[in-house]
Amino acid sequence: MTGAFDPAAFRRTYDKLIVDGRFHEVPEYYPRYRTRYEALYRTYAERAPQGPIDVLDIGGGIYATLATALRGDRCTVADLGATNADYLRRCGVASVEWNLCADDQPFTARFDAIVFSEVIEHLPVPSHLVLERLRRALKPGGFLLCTTPNLYRLRNVVYMALGKPIFDHFRMPEGRGLGHVLEFSRDHLAWQIEKAGLRLESLDLRYFPHQPYSLPFRLLSWLGRPLFLLPRWRDCLVAIARAPE
Repeated sequence: MTGAFDPAAFRRTYDKLIVDGRFHEVPEYYPRYRTRYEALYRTYAERAPQGPIDVLDIGGGIYATLATALRGDRCTVADLGATNADYLRRCGVASVEWNLCADDQPFTARFDAIVFSEVIEHLPVPSHLVLERLRRALKPGGFLLCTTPNLYRLRNVVYMALGKPIFDHFRMPEGRGLGHVLEFSRDHLAWQIEKAGLRLESLDLRYFPHQPYSLPFRLLSWLGRPLFLLPRWRDCLVAIARAPE
């Protein structure tokens, strides 16, 4: 049996622990992108078995903080150079450093679920190698929630038309994180997931309404909204994959 999702409880907890919390982005980022976090947390909560379960959140720890508070899950955050470890600890979330570009494998068959949201596009190594490390960290039958921008999203089409760069330079990080070094089409991400030995259960193109920071792109978002009825132009790929039993 999977867990339920309570929108009112989510929003109260999000405002208290995330908007008023300590995370990597500027404070105004989190109210602006609430719709995306709510939709993706709901995807996790409705997929996850009734808790508490063991969860690994790759990145800043938003989903780990929410899952700990709302479900009582036993959550760990894996990041590099995290500055909010003390805050996560106060929220009941453990944190570790894990460089997914290296060959380290600190966890084996440890987690029921892994949330890998908006990270894979920053890693300058073949994605199936990273996903294979995450597969090894899952318990048999555990699931991975992976999200990443859609290569064909409207923003990228406009950038290409204007001659603006879409990606950061493809290189190993040197003392700081990278921007997006690659993005994925639906077929490309599916291939990487299956190459890693995971069983792909769903891979959807999703649109999450929000207001971009830049006025020109805010106007583009308003004018282009009818295009999002076509999946190809939507912003985000959302994949659910499962480790072999």
